[in-house]
Amino acid sequence: MFDDRVEISENAEARLRALLSEGAPASSAGAFASLPALLVDGDDTPEAIHARIDLALLCAAEGLLDSALYQIDEVTKDARRVRDTSGDDTIVERADAAREAIEEAA
Repeated sequence: MFDDRVEISENAEARLRALLSEGAPASSAGAFASLPALLVDGDDTPEAIHARIDLALLCAAEGLLDSALYQIDEVTKDARRVRDTSGDDTIVERADAAREAIEEAA
């Protein structure tokens, strides 16, 4: 999306992948491909936010750190908005944990 791949440590990659949701795609390409179907109902659903968190984590795990940092910045803001409308506190907790792991990997 924005950058070339950079090398990240195995520990950082493992930490990023450990934060993926159970049904996350195997790669960022798969996450990008599945996103439009989730956005049919809007980008302000908990499912869309969780999918976008997975996308950011997968990009980071694959060394696409500029993309991951941009995505997690946007999704962290959106997670707070969606939490306020849905009452799902896990969205913000997960977004913040993903942000921390991505920033550490960068």
